[in-house]
Amino acid sequence: EEDHPQGRKPLGVGMGRRILKVCTSRSWGGMEMSMTVTADRMRSRGHEILPVCYPGSPIHDRLLALDFEPLCFDLWGKFHPFKAFRLSRIINGAEVDIVHTDYSRDLFTLVPALKMAKPTPLVLHKHVGTKNPKNLPVHPWLYGRVDCAIGISEVIARNLVETHPLRPDQVTLIHHGIDMERFRPDPVKRRALRRDLGLEEDGLLVGIVGRLQRHKGHLEFLDVARRLLPRHPGARFVIVGEATRGENEEADAIVDVMESAGLGDHLILTGYRDDVPDLLGAMDVFLFPTKAEAFGLVIVEAMAMGVPVVSSDCDGVPDIVVDGETGFLRDPTDVPALTDAVEDLLSDLGKRSAFGEAGRQRALRMFSLDGMCEKMEAL
Repeated sequence: EEDHPQGRKPLGVGMGRRILKVCTSRSWGGMEMSMTVTADRMRSRGHEILPVCYPGSPIHDRLLALDFEPLCFDLWGKFHPFKAFRLSRIINGAEVDIVHTDYSRDLFTLVPALKMAKPTPLVLHKHVGTKNPKNLPVHPWLYGRVDCAIGISEVIARNLVETHPLRPDQVTLIHHGIDMERFRPDPVKRRALRRDLGLEEDGLLVGIVGRLQRHKGHLEFLDVARRLLPRHPGARFVIVGEATRGENEEADAIVDVMESAGLGDHLILTGYRDDVPDLLGAMDVFLFPTKAEAFGLVIVEAMAMGVPVVSSDCDGVPDIVVDGETGFLRDPTDVPALTDAVEDLLSDLGKRSAFGEAGRQRALRMFSLDGMCEKMEAL
């Protein structure tokens, strides 16, 4: 194996940066997706990205599909002196300008590597909250080497200051962004997909997109569907998603409830789909009663497709949805309140249209991928 890419030349002043972008998670979710999406977009903006990931992981597969040549490291566990030495050689040999990690666990190897390398800034991108304060003896040493940290929502930015040995001035709020060219309403695709799902011309479609986990709110979604169906007998309810890696038992239990929900052909289970923008665009209401969401990127995606949202008034969701303007925020455990909010939108086409357009404009203004990258570049 080569310890650093060959033929690299230092980039000139004012040009793009050479960024070692690290995430050795073995799963696939918002954090992992963000790593690959931002690596690709930052590369297109003139930066040189050297990605580091777990071999054979979903991140690895996605990076290969994007024509990256990722460096593969298994950093599971917390003591990897030889791998830290190898990374230090890569940082020096490739003349890396910035090390950017999306995964806190990787600090246990990155910080020793940086202690052996030339002075290089370290950025921590935090995607999930921490329940227990980082107060072990090792934590001040680890986080003392972090130059700055990015929180993806206000709640995560606060959590970084409250639970990590970091100063408030070290923490920056940068919301996730999405590719607005990919998430663009298309009336032709909307009509075609609704036909594929068996909807009549004036039929109503309520949907949810997300990993099959209890905290995402699938069971509450089913309860809402059961309450709404007598009022809207032509409606369909679509659930898009599959199990999280290693959590098939939980997902299977959710699927069992779905199959016994008594909704018959009115409930559509799609499993994993790679045409999420089209599926979102086919919906009349996006219902997402999540109980824990650091940000809620899929909510931004629904809004970008011009779909009004009913979601949870918790965690990072209020950063996205304006209650009464782009959707409704409700207690995710209050099924009657969720039902009434969805009913309000289903029964009023004018309100659905107004909320959908307001949501799209808010997404364009605040949550574009290029807007996110500009803030990262400024940082």
